Amino acid sequence: MTKNLKFFLVTFLISLPFWWGINTSGQYLENFFFLRISQSPQFLSAQVLPSSLQNLPKKPPEINAKSALSVKIDKDGNQKIIFEKDANQILPIASLTKLMTALITFEDYDLSEKITISREATDQPEDSGQLKVGEKLSVENLLYSTLIESSNDAAYALTDLVGEEAFVDLMNIETKFLGLKNTHFVDPAGYGQDNYSTAKDLAQFSEYLLKNKPEIFNISKIVEFDLYDPDGVFHHKIINTDEILKDYPKIIGSKTGYTTKAEGCLLLILKDSKDGSTLINIILGSEDRFGEMKKLIKYAQ
Repeated sequence: MTKNLKFFLVTFLISLPFWWGINTSGQYLENFFFLRISQSPQFLSAQVLPSSLQNLPKKPPEINAKSALSVKIDKDGNQKIIFEKDANQILPIASLTKLMTALITFEDYDLSEKITISREATDQPEDSGQLKVGEKLSVENLLYSTLIESSNDAAYALTDLVGEEAFVDLMNIETKFLGLKNTHFVDPAGYGQDNYSTAKDLAQFSEYLLKNKPEIFNISKIVEFDLYDPDGVFHHKIINTDEILKDYPKIIGSKTGYTTKAEGCLLLILKDSKDGSTLINIILGSEDRFGEMKKLIKYAQ
């Protein structure tokens, strides 16, 4: 064996532990990273993805409704549009009408006053209010029925003290006073085809109610309510027409609407749990108003 060959063999044997150690360490590090990634997917994004990719904006929801709007109002009253789709389009609003009916009632009536139910009121389409001709209910009782179960008969009964025509005139006068330029009413219930507004007008109107008549939304968000007549006799249980009220504990107010022409309409206001701001969300002309409202809220929060 030559001297050079001996030197090579000795050097090779001495270096074996070193190369074995590098291989072992490499395998250890590889196992470590795979373990961390499998336990926490965020580990990869936090360590590998550039910061510009970690804060990508949310993808806007796919809303098939004719019109939709989500507006955030912070504690100082500053507004920011979070989502908008044809928010200036004039559309029928169905029973969202009843928010204006409630406002006129609060402004011009004594809530304890009794109203004798007329034939005209009970003849309205749908009878969710279960009213009977000649019975008496307080204005407050009728408001609960109008706002919670969206009763057409209760909404019409509320006009009986001044007459339907005069009541609707008051609704349109209030509309002009509030600057709702693309809103108009022809009846107090909204089942007709000629009550119209826009998502932007409705958002503006909702903000006014929040500041000046929050009692309306306090009623509208009640899930169930036992209604009694003025003599203390149980009348019926009122069930809210908004199917997703229980899904959002921070709800401030809500109102549903539906007719064949208007399709599904929904207004829902809630507190943003992150910063305490207010979110006004509106869906008009939808085949899936509750599903699309959920999409809108998820995106807005």
